[in-house]
Amino acid sequence: MKLETQNSYVTNPQFVGGVAVTPTGSSAFNAFNSNNPQFGFVAGGVYVGGQGNLVVKTWDSSVLTFVSASGFIPGIVTAVSSSSTATNIIALK
Repeated sequence: MKLETQNSYVTNPQFVGGVAVTPTGSSAFNAFNSNNPQFGFVAGGVYVGGQGNLVVKTWDSSVLTFVSASGFIPGIVTAVSSSSTATNIIALK
């Protein structure tokens, strides 16, 4: 798999694809979990093309904030919050 942004790209044969993420508001964000992930699958990580804070929910419903996130962020992710300032986010499967 190869993901590209305007300034960089990442390749990793571990992943078979990904989907562009539209961060979701608080009520929808709270409803997502491992049985009902935002992307239709539980992501094995996310790729952040535009640096910023990234707020995600994990498979166990923990909420994590990554400050100044960019590039590949590993983790079992079920949702991305609209309070994130990071851009060009891709959920990896």
